[in-house]
Amino acid sequence: MVLAASFVLPALPAAADVRTTTTTRSYSVGGSTASALVSYMRSRPLQGDYGNAVANIHPTYSLRVATAAGKGGCRASNVTLSIHFRLTLPTARSTSSMAASTRSAWNSFAAYARRHEDTHKRIYVQCGNNFVAKARRITASSCAAVQASIRRLLESEKRICETKQRAYDRAERSRVAGMSLFTMARGRSRGRR
Repeated sequence: MVLAASFVLPALPAAADVRTTTTTRSYSVGGSTASALVSYMRSRPLQGDYGNAVANIHPTYSLRVATAAGKGGCRASNVTLSIHFRLTLPTARSTSSMAASTRSAWNSFAAYARRHEDTHKRIYVQCGNNFVAKARRITASSCAAVQASIRRLLESEKRICETKQRAYDRAERSRVAGMSLFTMARGRSRGRR
């Protein structure tokens, strides 16, 4: 006996989700003067994703896609993008040996570095949300084709997102150069170097 069954997929939207976790590490910077701190960061830079850096956030992606087949083909029934961030921030080895003006300049720089990397994280999450929204709309004649299309889309969206990240960094470069820690290191401030 052959049993035949047919079913119609409900017209509910596909479940979609972006989940994040973050591991924070320190980039330990030596020096007690602005000149020494900046010199340390220039001579022993953190290796970021695109070269020398003083802070960095690196995403690692994990994608789960569930599909559902119906009369009209296949669609994604659940798309979950998990992004694990490895955040590395500058920390001074010894702020107690710094002059008050240097400590203030360092703290301002370190706070800026955190805000800067937090902005990168927000950009990554927004890119992830954009990807998931696009992935939810993918349909194909087979579920294997849906899976493959979604994975190709992720790679494409990651490249687009990295372009946005680099543009943000370029736009921020002059702000970093003008920070008091760097102007003090160049001798343009009256504060103790």
